[in-house]
Amino acid sequence: MASYPSSQPPRRSRKRHKPIARVTSYDVNVRYDLRRKMETKNDRGGAEGLFAAPLHQESYDVMEGETLCSIDKSGAYRDGAIHCFSFCNGLGAEIPSEMKTMIAGPAGELRDAARTLARYIILSKLQLVGVAVTPFYAGKNSHQDMMQGFVANVSGLNTIVNTGDSQIRAGDYVTVDLPTHWKFDDDPFSKHKKAEGIPLDKLLFATRVYTPASAGLDVADLVESVRVYTTAGKSLAGSMIPKIIREIESMITTNGLGSKDLDNEDILRAVAQIVLEVDHLKKRFILGKALSMGRSGEPFDIVLSGSQSL
Repeated sequence: MASYPSSQPPRRSRKRHKPIARVTSYDVNVRYDLRRKMETKNDRGGAEGLFAAPLHQESYDVMEGETLCSIDKSGAYRDGAIHCFSFCNGLGAEIPSEMKTMIAGPAGELRDAARTLARYIILSKLQLVGVAVTPFYAGKNSHQDMMQGFVANVSGLNTIVNTGDSQIRAGDYVTVDLPTHWKFDDDPFSKHKKAEGIPLDKLLFATRVYTPASAGLDVADLVESVRVYTTAGKSLAGSMIPKIIREIESMITTNGLGSKDLDNEDILRAVAQIVLEVDHLKKRFILGKALSMGRSGEPFDIVLSGSQSL
């Protein structure tokens, strides 16, 4: 007799299994972002970043099946190649110091607003690359090794691990996001749902389900966060602040965005623009469509086909 409820399938091993065949897969050669590693490693033990710094060298490595992202600074290499990484540790070092203070502050409306804004700012500086096909070991800090690079899968069938904190079902569109826990939280490394073989101190990009409803909630949360933050007298100035956040701030102070009065055509147009721009950011991180179910920490099959036309 089964030892689990009939409505729930048994737990699967938290270990990535290779697909039977990666049919019609498109692979590209990419290079490791050595600058990103050295900035995180030299960050005085993670004093500047908003996500906990790694404790072990292995956490900087890229392993097969991990989601890859690149940061806008990778253009500084000037070699025409994509420089990417798979660890989230140390992200957020460029966030304004005042916002960092709010993020680490006591629980409340202002802290929640600062965290929502920081997530949007960090994501706006990232680009989704794909899924690693071959590993890269970054222990030598070698420029020659970095130039040799590794292989990433950008389209086609693959099997990855659900690194988010909720279940993914077959047919769900999967998007890539930042980890749930900040370095100030009780579980900064999200150890409770790690897949087998992943260092406990390594933070991976989280896989989450994308739906129009979730995208709409993200827009509402961002607008409300800007309102709370500015009402508290905090500044949203600086080169790190995305243009859309500054526009929301301007609309709140001049047009009263956030109120229930949407009879003004200009306000309606501005709101529509905000919705499209915020949703565009979410769609940039769509990884593909799930072909099987996977709980947090479990593997699932996916066809990589990120699209901005969803």
